Amino acid sequence: MKKLFVCMMAVATLSSCDKLKETVNSATEATVGAGEIDYQFFSKPEEVKKWYDEIVKKSGAGAKVMDEVSFNIFRPSKEGMIQRAGEKDYLYLTIVYQDNVDKRRVEEIQYLGNVDGWHQPQKKDIQVSGIGAEDFKLEDELFDFGQVSLETFNKVMADALKKYKDDAKYEYQYISSVFIKKSGFDVSVKGKLKSNSQLKTETYRTDLKGTEQ
Repeated sequence: MKKLFVCMMAVATLSSCDKLKETVNSATEATVGAGEIDYQFFSKPEEVKKWYDEIVKKSGAGAKVMDEVSFNIFRPSKEGMIQRAGEKDYLYLTIVYQDNVDKRRVEEIQYLGNVDGWHQPQKKDIQVSGIGAEDFKLEDELFDFGQVSLETFNKVMADALKKYKDDAKYEYQYISSVFIKKSGFDVSVKGKLKSNSQLKTETYRTDLKGTEQ
């Protein structure tokens, strides 16, 4: 079963998602502006705390009905099919929680590090496809972000790096993405191989208490 979040259409005006996005962008918050990210910040507890606190602050009451939280780090000058010299490393952070009015929908907050930082919440519909779609219930996907302590967050990051760290094998390694949902953490540890300069990613999974699965 695959789940997607889609922009809600304004029925009265038949607004497109692009037009809605323009409206939202015009109200972008300036609490934490966009900018370069330390691509190894997941190995630095004080930096993790800053972003952990932002998740709690931005989600507010939505933290108790969280659907997912995802971090993705991009290194455009170092990685990818087309490397763009001079471009800084940046972070995408997405927070998704149940809408407090229409319980079938969600609200999504994004931080776009290569654009303009934090955006205001957007209400989104959910489209589910595949086996079991007709039985989908958003409530079954939700968790209380309060279950994820800062201590556990840092422990999972440290354990993921410890498991796959290999200085003899890699030029560099770092946590490139973190996905938090009801079932737990999915952590991707990416590295550049010394032998052939290829990128390799390993995945580390735990439950919300930090126990490896």
